[in-house]
Amino acid sequence: MNQLKDKLIAAAQRLQQASREIQSIPGMQAQAETMLERAERLQANRFTVALFGAFSAGKSSFANALMGELVLPVSPNPTTAAINKIMPPTETHPHGTVRVVLKSREAVEQDVIRSLAIFGLAASDLEEALAELNKIDVSSIPPTAKPHYTFLKAVTKGLGEMSAHLGGELLVDMKAFKGFVAKEEKACFAEYIELFYSCPLTDQGIVLVDTPGADSINARHTGVAFEYMKNADAVLFVTYYNHAFSQADREFLLQMGRVKDTFDMDKMFFLVNAADLAASEEELAGVVAHVEKNLLSCGIRHPRIYPVSSQTALLARMHEAGKLAGSAEKVYRQRTGTPEEEPLAPAEEALRLSGMAVFEQDFLRFTLEELTQIAVNAAMGEIRRAHTTLEEFIRMAEADESERDARRQAATKAREAALAAVEGLSIASAERDLLKEREELVYYVKQRLFFRFNELFNTAFNPAVLKEDGRNMKQALQGCLGDLLRSISYDLAQELRATTLRLEKFLGKQGAALVQQWQRDVQQYASGLTLAPYQPRKVETLSFADELPVSLASLQPSLSLFRSAKDFFEQDGKAKLREDLEKRLQEPVSAYLETGSGQVGEQFASLLAQMMAEERSRVAEQVEAYFTGIFAALDMNLDLDELKAKLERVASLITEA
Repeated sequence: MNQLKDKLIAAAQRLQQASREIQSIPGMQAQAETMLERAERLQANRFTVALFGAFSAGKSSFANALMGELVLPVSPNPTTAAINKIMPPTETHPHGTVRVVLKSREAVEQDVIRSLAIFGLAASDLEEALAELNKIDVSSIPPTAKPHYTFLKAVTKGLGEMSAHLGGELLVDMKAFKGFVAKEEKACFAEYIELFYSCPLTDQGIVLVDTPGADSINARHTGVAFEYMKNADAVLFVTYYNHAFSQADREFLLQMGRVKDTFDMDKMFFLVNAADLAASEEELAGVVAHVEKNLLSCGIRHPRIYPVSSQTALLARMHEAGKLAGSAEKVYRQRTGTPEEEPLAPAEEALRLSGMAVFEQDFLRFTLEELTQIAVNAAMGEIRRAHTTLEEFIRMAEADESERDARRQAATKAREAALAAVEGLSIASAERDLLKEREELVYYVKQRLFFRFNELFNTAFNPAVLKEDGRNMKQALQGCLGDLLRSISYDLAQELRATTLRLEKFLGKQGAALVQQWQRDVQQYASGLTLAPYQPRKVETLSFADELPVSLASLQPSLSLFRSAKDFFEQDGKAKLREDLEKRLQEPVSAYLETGSGQVGEQFASLLAQMMAEERSRVAEQVEAYFTGIFAALDMNLDLDELKAKLERVASLITEA
């Protein structure tokens, strides 16, 4: 039974019934239309679940376990992976259909030129950039640059076949889909892939988005990841049982920590995959405690952590569907401790052993009881608002003639006064509060950046790169400096993205406060009017600069402080270089933030003015509609008995919920 969809459809049907009851009543047509629009959204509602995690964490295995089938192949090269969306099938895209949306030629060119720059090489176009590959000394590529080299080789290998399709889309079958996921020379050209697939998850109306690893080199993936982190209804982060968090993991989790408090509810779930590797319950508890400690260091408090074995869970689902055979059956017996001569353990037992049953129970409770209930509550709020208005109209219609005359005169004055109150509300204080909030948030961005500076410096200037083993030390230092500058730019851009989300939340609070103030103001003149609640706007996340406004030449004096690897790592060479660079980077960081803050300030000043104008107009329309109904009731243009019958039927929709 599809509980999630059933609940939403039931709420949609109540909205449709309420809409039919009030649509013929003067002054309530707009509300009836709003109900129908909300009902449509409920019926077509899809919850988006975003899946994150670094390469080799077992994201694909976990996604397959959720779907109950071996659908997603494992990508051998995560850095070129595309975004995979597992979608509910539609009439135009039936089960098994795959839509591959390819990057534009310009996007591929930008990606290639950006990766080439890691090696200190430049080019003006795609062909020239790929020709530069021959200049790269493969033996001296540092670990951080290897994914970029792999990406460049993949583009070179696949460009001939994919060139004609760039900027377009392909409809392919499941076999071709696996090629786009598993073959890096194809994956590097895909912007995103939509797989329309019927399974227990999508049958609930859930869209599962399998994102590239946190270690993806695609610069756009950072912005895409933020959008899914921000807008997804639920966020799942998968880490592997015995893998330490990589630097890419930590950067991603830090961003999650920055924005976690802006969400109306805790929508994050953390999975420790391959939990069956634990030798004992004590060892497993130790790993979970370690993960929790790492999450806390990233600002994520009280996380929901689930140790799971994706492979065991998938085998259980396959057994449940009667698809377990051969080597899979042998592994299933091993995982469940079932001897060869005995019948296979029930799927429910394997799911319990996998840890997946506990996660799915909590996840279902979250989607059903929390997410769905919010949508249902909003629907019922619309119906209750209609009920209140009907009660007011009936009171007016029931008054005697002399009383109606007096109320008509009073209503005329009240309407004018209410509209004047709507028009008279100022946003000057909201503008001042928004400016103050932005300046304070940006101020702390710089503080946090330099608080982290030592960590970023140590990651960039590390012993694996600065070895005196015959390598070009000057070139190695330049590479370290480039890594540091990229890390700082990345951190600042991430901080500014998080700042926009905090400001978006702040703007939402201001909008809600304005509507509440209007409610208090107009209720003095329209006691039966309940305004529709404020609906937060979706704010487009800005793009911020990839690089600090600093010339490498201005930082060369710092690098000249490097004497030798021994002096750097065993004496005070590292501290001297770090302190000098920190001083020289103060001004470029301030300039970067000043530019970014200006972008954000301009965007949100415009959003506030737009929001105020739209809300003022919306409230004025509701005031007008309310008094239209009041005058109709006072003029006896409404059938009182019919009005009471409608009130009773609307009331029954509330009690049914």
